[in-house]
Amino acid sequence: MPVPPDEAIEQLVQRRHAELDQVREAAHTLAAQTRDRTAGRRTGELIEIVQGQTSVQRAFDRLQRVARTEVRLLAAPPYAAAKAVNSVQLERASQLTYRVVYTIDALADPAVLAATAEHVRTGELARLAPAVPTKLAIADRTLALLPLVWTDAAQDAAVLVHSCALLDALIALFEGVWAAASPLALSGTGAPTARGEISDEDRKLLSLLVAGMTDEAAGARLGMSRRTVVRRMQHLMETAGAQSRLQLGWRARERGWLPET
Repeated sequence: MPVPPDEAIEQLVQRRHAELDQVREAAHTLAAQTRDRTAGRRTGELIEIVQGQTSVQRAFDRLQRVARTEVRLLAAPPYAAAKAVNSVQLERASQLTYRVVYTIDALADPAVLAATAEHVRTGELARLAPAVPTKLAIADRTLALLPLVWTDAAQDAAVLVHSCALLDALIALFEGVWAAASPLALSGTGAPTARGEISDEDRKLLSLLVAGMTDEAAGARLGMSRRTVVRRMQHLMETAGAQSRLQLGWRARERGWLPET
């Protein structure tokens, strides 16, 4: 029998509302179960010890494959893998964002330098730091891998950290190192170079100001007006990501912009 459209549509709408209510209740139930399982997990389920260079490499590959959006790396020598090129990264370059901080020592190795150039060409976001506090790999906010012992002689033990407060701390550590590092870009020859490097004149200006000279005195020594000195200092602060001149001095020393004393 034909019925008025509004009555038929109203029944369909009520039915859909009931189905959505059931889905919402099921989602709440699953979320509660997930929280309960996470809260009740033993330490052994949150932290895994991985031993053996082969096992460490497999754990690193596993971490990259479980990532869904981003992989964050602090890279420094020595390396457990024999090959510098990260084959899993090249395979997943179109699916993931890679953010990597390299140490100056890492890029001193020609093989690592060539691999870095290849990674950057495939979309890697790379930065350079004088040093990093630890080697580290993080997949999204779910899994992290770091060496258990970080020495030239011991590269066969690592720790896998699952979602917990320790993982949150490792993510914060990476973001702090990333913020202080200098961006890398490919040069005309295809080799990675640090963006934001400063000129010799800026180095001299920084040295004079750190030594205690005023803007006017440093400018007079270098043949600059005070306005030019202020403008150059503002540019240097932006390049170093510093919020004050005091912080700029600290960052300049970290990046090797100041002569060693």
